[in-house]
Amino acid sequence: MSTAESPCSRSPYHIPRLYVEGLESDEYLELVGDEARVVERCSGAGRCFGKAIYGTLLDEVVDIVAKKAARSFIVVLPPEYREGLLVEKGTHVEPIPLEGVRVAFEVCEGSRIDVDSTLGFVATRKREVRHIRSHVPGVVVYIYSSPYSRPDRNIVMVVPEEAVKRVRVTAG
Repeated sequence: MSTAESPCSRSPYHIPRLYVEGLESDEYLELVGDEARVVERCSGAGRCFGKAIYGTLLDEVVDIVAKKAARSFIVVLPPEYREGLLVEKGTHVEPIPLEGVRVAFEVCEGSRIDVDSTLGFVATRKREVRHIRSHVPGVVVYIYSSPYSRPDRNIVMVVPEEAVKRVRVTAG
């Protein structure tokens, strides 16, 4: 999936930003219509999303068993951080695990995928490399990485394209 039009940034310093509705934080996104502003405090004029550490929240964002968004959330895409992906609470989310001694992703947040699109490669303890493909079409909206596990445990969250709303993000 890594092509010239791929939204994936190759810099390790460009990490998406996650904002979760109803989460207390020291930074917020206030969403009014299809525009979100970064603010220190929400004014009450729109919906309020608190900033979270990216890639580590799972239960607060997705109910894995029910395959649904547990809360509404916005993932702001690097490197410009001017566009976000809004996923509403209750939206169907397809979790696809990528687990192994070493994981290399071919997709990132914002990537459109089809059935059989390559998500990444996984190295096993037997030093085999496995090619992980998607079994559903949609948009990659969030990549969870367990901060406590070895081997690497990651989950790529895919949402149907029609359920993802793109929002413009501006500084407060």
